[in-house]
Amino acid sequence: MKRIGSVIKNTMLIAGIIVIGIMVSPRVAKAYTNLGDNLNIDYVQLKRPMFTGYYTKVNGHRGHRVITPKGTIMKVLGMSGTTVSLSYDLISYQKMQRMYKPTHPASYNTPHYNTKYFRPYKLKLPVRDVPMQSGKGYVYSKAAYYKPIFYITMDGYLQYYSNARLKHYDVKNIFESKSGSQYANPLWQIKPTASVKINHFKTVGKTSYVYYKKPVKGLVEKKVSSKYYRLSIKKGVNKTQSWGNEDSAWTVWWTTYTVGGHPFFFIREEEADN
Repeated sequence: MKRIGSVIKNTMLIAGIIVIGIMVSPRVAKAYTNLGDNLNIDYVQLKRPMFTGYYTKVNGHRGHRVITPKGTIMKVLGMSGTTVSLSYDLISYQKMQRMYKPTHPASYNTPHYNTKYFRPYKLKLPVRDVPMQSGKGYVYSKAAYYKPIFYITMDGYLQYYSNARLKHYDVKNIFESKSGSQYANPLWQIKPTASVKINHFKTVGKTSYVYYKKPVKGLVEKKVSSKYYRLSIKKGVNKTQSWGNEDSAWTVWWTTYTVGGHPFFFIREEEADN
């Protein structure tokens, strides 16, 4: 009996050691994917709060660091190895007033550009972050300057700029202005002629519908209830055209849109070849 009891005791002791070993064994680290290897990512969503290179504005000067909240959608400007340069991109005029140099390209590279900290994101509203100008397309003529422009910001506002407002600040289009570069275009900093908060939206095929409570003079919406107006934005086709002579050439790429039944276009790129 003593022998049997000893065997049982030893067996229980070994089992206990095994259980303890399992409990204290190190966990296998979860593998995260480096997003810098994917060149097709245009936007990311933050999985946790972090500093992304922006500061508050205090009396016109740089204040303290802004910790970008978890869930924020940001545009990818560029990446290098395991770091990424991010931008709030087009944000509302109200939010911009609290930021220090919000329209300047970020000079800060956010570390840990991987799936632990970021999630690749596709915009649920495709026409967000797309500045559109009134007209059937780009025309290489001064007569096409200062046509009304509107865009939907990343923080959910529709901002509209009238012909008079654009002419006052010499904003010919989203590329051409009194400044020498696109990012320094006054369009991204001046107060819009009208601004409305988008309450909700939906996209069906190539058409997006945005809903808000106050009509915007210059756009043609449809009143769909006692509370809401609806603006339809339908994507058209991509176009390219070049102008020039033997010494120089000017090429423009744009996409056509129909907004409330009227023609608009988005300039994707301009290139001068001298």
